[in-house]
Amino acid sequence: MAYTVESISLRLLTINNFKGSPMVQVDLYVSLLDEILGNRNKNFYDIFDVFVRNTVSGKVNVVVARMTISKLISKLRRISDVLAIDLCQITLERLPRNYLFDEHIADVIQLNASIVERHGFAKEAAVTLATLPFDKASSYNTVPFRFDMYVKIASLFLEADDVGQAEVYIKRAAKLESKITALQSTISYRMYYARILERRHKFVEAAEYYKDLSSITHVSLPVLQRAIVCTILSPVCQERSMLLAQLHQDNRIKNLLAHDIIEKMHLKIVVKRPELQEFETLLQEHHKAIMTDGISVFDRAIIEHNVMACDKICDIISFEALAAISETPTDVTELVASKMIAEGRLEGHIGE
Repeated sequence: MAYTVESISLRLLTINNFKGSPMVQVDLYVSLLDEILGNRNKNFYDIFDVFVRNTVSGKVNVVVARMTISKLISKLRRISDVLAIDLCQITLERLPRNYLFDEHIADVIQLNASIVERHGFAKEAAVTLATLPFDKASSYNTVPFRFDMYVKIASLFLEADDVGQAEVYIKRAAKLESKITALQSTISYRMYYARILERRHKFVEAAEYYKDLSSITHVSLPVLQRAIVCTILSPVCQERSMLLAQLHQDNRIKNLLAHDIIEKMHLKIVVKRPELQEFETLLQEHHKAIMTDGISVFDRAIIEHNVMACDKICDIISFEALAAISETPTDVTELVASKMIAEGRLEGHIGE
C-alpha cells in the first residue's frame, strides 16, 4: 500500500465519520498510527503531521482526540530517541494551547527533555522543562508537580554549571516547600539547595543543610562528609564555631575523611599544610577557585583559621610569623588578616 499524504488523509476522513463506539474509533486511529510509524518513507514526517493535525482539528470528538493523543505519546516513549525527538517537536507545534491539551503538552515537553538529558545535554533539558505551562490551572499542574519540576530544572542547570539559573528555580521551589509532604521530594530539594549554596561559596549555610540532611539514615554519611568539607571552608564566624562544635561531638565523623581537621579547628589549633593532604582529595574545582583578590577559597579558609588560632595564644604577632605558621606568602596572610579585622571577625589592629 502506498503511504502518501493524500491516501492517509482519505483514511482519516473515513475514521472521522465513524458512527460507532468512541473506544472503537480510538482503536481505528491508533491502528492507523501504528501503520504510519511502521512505514517511514520519504513522506513520513508530513504524514505524521497530517495525523496529529487531524486529531486536534476539532473534527474529532474531544474525548476521542484526547485519548488518541495520549496513545500517541505512549508510542513516542517506545521508539528510538532520534525519531522521537522530531515527532515530539511536530506534536508540540500542533497541539492547541488550551486546557483540553495542557496535560498532553506537559507530557511531550517532559518526554522531550528526558531524551535530551539522556544524551548529555543538561542545559537544553532544563530549558525545555522550563517551557512547561506552570501558570495554567489544570489537573496535572499541582503544587507537588511544580515543586518537583522546579527542583529538577535546578538540578539540570547545576549539572550544566549554570549556577545562576539553578538558584532561580530552587528558590521557586522554596516558596512551595511548606506544602510538600513527600519525603523524597523534600530530600532532593534540600540536597540541591545545599549544593547550590556550596557553589555560591555560601559554605556555612550549605554545611547546615548537609548536617541536617545527615539525620536521614540512607543519605547520612555522604552528606555528613560534605558538611565537613563546607565547614572547613567556611569563613571564621560564630556560625562556623557552632558547626565545628556540633560536628566534633558527632561520633559518626570518626569514620570520615578530615575528621582530624575538624577537631583541630574546633580546639583552635593551627593546621599545618602537610596535615591537609587527605582533606585536599575531597576538594572539587569550585573549592579551589581563585577569588578577585587572587586568593583561593581553600587557602583563605585555612589562613583565616590559623590567624584566629594564633590570636588565641598571643596578643602580638607579626605578619611574617603568621605567614610562616600558615606556610603562605606574607602579603597574602596580611591581606586575609586585615580583612578579618576590618569586618570585625578578628580583634586587633595593624601596628606600624
